[in-house]
Amino acid sequence: MTPSPPGDSTLVRRIAWALAFAGALIFAAMTVVLFSGDAHIRVPAIAALVTFSAVVLSHLGGIEWGVALREERGSERMRALMLALGALPALAAWAVIWLPSPHWQVASALGLFVVVWIADLALSRHGMLPSWFVDLRTAVTAIVALILGIAFFLL
Repeated sequence: MTPSPPGDSTLVRRIAWALAFAGALIFAAMTVVLFSGDAHIRVPAIAALVTFSAVVLSHLGGIEWGVALREERGSERMRALMLALGALPALAAWAVIWLPSPHWQVASALGLFVVVWIADLALSRHGMLPSWFVDLRTAVTAIVALILGIAFFLL
């Protein structure tokens, strides 16, 4: 295998897709555990599903911060908006952990994944995020939303 020329991000894209789908597998694994009738197994799986959702949502906000910090990208106003948008998923995800029931937690996490995806679409339209990343986010968000929807009905 020959090394990629400078500026070729094929390797980065492949790694991003692989890691994103690996994360989706974690959501799926925790949801599969919810089919068990044993509370000793289900309760930790629910906690894992909710906390992993919070971690991933925080990570997605961090991506926006990383892009905003690159001065060659977008106007200063757009980058400032991205910093604010980037902080919101982490704050909202932290709040999800404190909601009073797993139903509320999982439903809220599902909604947040969709809202963050919509924000990423808007940022892509302004040239702040590459189209391949939005393709990745669209595919993985659809999978995670489906999995969280199934988890919601299994609770």
